[in-house]
Parts: sequence; structure tokens; C-alpha cells
Amino acid sequence: MRIADLKDKTVAVWGMGKEGKEILNYLLSHGVTDKFVLLNDTACEKPSGFEKCKMYSGHKLDAGCVEANVIVRSPGVSVYKPEIIKYRKKVTTVSDLCLHEIKAKYPECKIIAISGSKGKSTSVSALAFMLGKLGHKVGLGGNIGRPLIELVDEKYDFLVAEVSSYQAVDLTISPDVAMFTNLFYVHSEWHNGHENYCKDKMHLVANQKDGDVFFANARNKQLMEYSEVYAKRRRLYNCENAFHAEGKALYYGKEKLLLIDDLKLSGNHNLDNLAGVFSILQYLGMDVKKAAEFLREFEPLPHRLQKVAVKNGVLFINDSISTAPEAAIGAMRSFGENLVLISGGQDNLQDYTDYAKSVEVCVNVKAVITLYQTGPKIAEALREGVKREDFELFEVDSLEKAVATAYDLLQKVGGGVVLFTPTSPSFDFYKNFMERGNHFMKIVEGL
Repeated sequence: MRIADLKDKTVAVWGMGKEGKEILNYLLSHGVTDKFVLLNDTACEKPSGFEKCKMYSGHKLDAGCVEANVIVRSPGVSVYKPEIIKYRKKVTTVSDLCLHEIKAKYPECKIIAISGSKGKSTSVSALAFMLGKLGHKVGLGGNIGRPLIELVDEKYDFLVAEVSSYQAVDLTISPDVAMFTNLFYVHSEWHNGHENYCKDKMHLVANQKDGDVFFANARNKQLMEYSEVYAKRRRLYNCENAFHAEGKALYYGKEKLLLIDDLKLSGNHNLDNLAGVFSILQYLGMDVKKAAEFLREFEPLPHRLQKVAVKNGVLFINDSISTAPEAAIGAMRSFGENLVLISGGQDNLQDYTDYAKSVEVCVNVKAVITLYQTGPKIAEALREGVKREDFELFEVDSLEKAVATAYDLLQKVGGGVVLFTPTSPSFDFYKNFMERGNHFMKIVEGL
């Protein structure tokens, strides 16, 4: 379905977040339709300019679905909701509409999408940056914060999209080129369990055609398992004869391409993702050596191993984007100095056994400070899994106390790194990981 197919139809937009508001404004301002129904899980204010539209929420959602010819589902609205299942033939998404629109209007535009449990935002940003530096016109959008609807009226050489599992699950079109960074064991109520989560994410490439490809991280066992069904179009990275990370370097075969220390990016684990990004660049026929030189100028995204400040020999790192134990494991391995971790957030039924094992073997981790809902669960895993005599565990009830405790500990041993890596979602405590990271930085600034 294209945007033009909504002409003069009654369109229900489900979800009054940024993407929902953007599609409402686009359809109205472009004269596609002026007949709207507003749907939201809970009662909320109507968007500006749409005050006269009917709004349905709660137990009345079904009635709103009946009124509509088409239902545009926002990413936060699960496809496993009873109403979405019941009216599935009416349901589309902004991502699906936009990808069809771009492919129809600009067939020469190459659509590239990146997904994965972690690392996709940095990957799409680095890819778009290097393509732009190499002289191409690039549109960047999707889950990274800029809805794709903002990109449909301009012609690009490449459209680079970050796609979440929420967006991939019901796409009826796939990108020309895709990449998966990794696939972690997480439990999401949105997906009705982990098995659905993995399959929903892989659906990103379910509609690829002959000639389309996707790249998968060969080091991620779960990704290899769930992408096997589409192996005909799968190409691998992080293996010996392809782009792969070793220590602090990125190689192509035996040739060293770049060092992480030469980049503004922090964290050796970013090299794993860059191996995939450079695989795409090579596939597109780009000069990868020139791209690697340009990458030195790339500014990392906030809240992703972000250097906040150095105070009395203590470096503070904001990794608020970390919402899974695997993210923290990768982050802690990126530092060789004395290290204190601050972890905890909303419980997402995650297992912290491997997190504790990593703390045990990373002997530079001198302490972990836990807090929030998952604090006790993380602490219990650490008590079971870490037996080093030089390791300390602290349980606190506020981020302010966590930062102060970490700062004091490292000052006593002559300095080091405080790594804020929550390993858990932010909800119930903050609106999102950005607000959480900003709170951490504000505390650090006040020390």
C-alpha cells in the first residue's frame, strides 16, 4: 500500500506519539485525506489541528477500528493486540507506507536498513555519514528518531533506515540491502515472548527479492540460527575472509583497515558493527579505505559510551542506551583502567548470569553499584558469580548515591572509569534512555 492509496479514505492513526502526529500532518497537508479517527491505548490530548476528530481509547478502541478504512499502526502498538489481529487486513504502518512510496517514486534509490538488538543507531549513523562524505545524497531516518514520512518527498541516492522489531514485524516490503548487528536473548511483552521477538526482527528481510542481500554477524549464534531460513540471500561478516574485528582493529581478511583508538567512537564492540557497515560499503562498490579515513571525523551519538567528563582522574561514561546485559558486557570489555559499573533499571525478565561471569573475568572491574527494579536481581547474580576478593558490590536507592559512591571509590585508587551501563530499560523511572542519560550527566556535572 502506498500513501496515494489512502486518498479520501477514513484513516485511523493508532498512537499519538511523534510518528503518529507526523503521519496525520502529512496526510492532511498533502491533501491525501481529511477524514481521521484517532486511536490511543489510553486517553490523551488530541494533536493540534485535529481537535475535532473522534478519539477512541481503552475498551472503545474496537469501535474506532470499525469506523476506519485503514488503520496506521504506530511502532509502540503491538501486532499481538486483539484489535490489531481482528482488523489485520486494514492495518498498515508508516514504515511500510513510506518504503513502498519511496520505491515507487524513486526506483533508483537504494534502500538500506539496519536492525539488531544493539548497535543499530550507531551503525546507520556511521553508514550514512560515510556515504555522504563519499559524495552521495543520503536520507537517514526510521527508528533513530526521524520518521520516514519526512523523507518521502525528496530524491536520494541512498535511504538508510534504522528498523526496530516493532517496525519490521509486519512489513510487506523489504530493503534492497539489510544488516543485522546481533540478536540477544530478551523477553518482550510486546512480542508475546522471545521466540516471536526473533522471528519478528528477521521479518525485515522476508520480502527480499532476487538480487537483494543482507549481512549478518557470524559471531552471534542466535542471529545465525534465526537468519538461516533466509540464508539464500545472507552474507556474513566477522569471519576470517571478510570484514572482522580483532582486538582494537578492523580487518578485511589479513589487511588492517582501522584502529578504534583513531576514532572518536569509544568501545571495541563498535568494531563488530563497523565490520557489517564496511561490508555494505564494499557491496555498494565504495572506496572502503577512503571511507575509513572519513570515519575519523564521525561524532558518536549521545548516550552510547559517551564521554561525559573527567574529574580528579575519574572518567565518566554515559551508556544509557544499554538496555540488555549483553550491551554492558561489550562495554566493560572496552576499558582497561580501574572500572566501576552502575547498573539497574526496569525488569524485562533478563538473565544476568553471563553479566556476572564477565565481571568475574574482567579483573579491572573493581565494583558494581546496583539500583532500581533490577538492582536486587543483578546483585544476586553478582554474589553468585563473582568470587574475586578485590571486587565490591553496593546496592543503593538513587542514581545520585550511585555516582557519588563510584566517584569516591575510584578517587581512593588513583582514578579510573565510571561506566553507567544500566543493562535494563528505563521505563517506570524515566520517559526514555535519553532522559536517563541526561540525569546521569547532570549529576556528574554537579560533582
